[in-house]
Amino acid sequence: MKAEIIGGRFPPRAVLVERVLASEYRVSVSPVRNGAYRLLGEGLLELHPGGGFQIPDIEEPALRDLYFWHGQLVRNAINAKRRQGFDVAFARSEVPDDLTTPVGVAAAAAHLFSFIARQSPNTEHRKAILTAGKRLYPVRIKEPLVINGVVDEILAVRTLTATGPTSDLITAIWAYHRRRIRRVGDLVVAAGGTPIGSENG
Repeated sequence: MKAEIIGGRFPPRAVLVERVLASEYRVSVSPVRNGAYRLLGEGLLELHPGGGFQIPDIEEPALRDLYFWHGQLVRNAINAKRRQGFDVAFARSEVPDDLTTPVGVAAAAAHLFSFIARQSPNTEHRKAILTAGKRLYPVRIKEPLVINGVVDEILAVRTLTATGPTSDLITAIWAYHRRRIRRVGDLVVAAGGTPIGSENG
């Protein structure tokens, strides 16, 4: 259920019917409900006003804040590792090779930022970056449809992570997030969220 939520199976505001999911997963309702409460704590689900759970809406202010927060976390992780330098063993295996599909691009971004997070001596960096990344994943799938050059951008950041000066990497990370912050409105629409001025907003 978590993988399907992160992967964008359910659109924003979709209500999850526990009995239907339990039947689909061939389990009782209890593990579905227990899992849903865990995902509630991770920000991947929210309580539905009529009872049960729903997929959170994607709205411009919140998405802008999330991109900004993710960028801050990643740069903090880089700064925490600055004195020692990054592990030069960063290999192609760290990032999936499939950069031909939106899902592959989203997975590449997730792996890249996960690698950066793991380099930090502060374990809270990894936890926070992974959590923010999971919430961003459904939107990351839409990024190649909205933003030009996403693949080249990821490859450039990956190269800097392995070999570039830390200051250049921090600059590239900020540019990466700034581009997305500037296109938040388009990304919300592409992901099926509620744009500013919508009747649902």
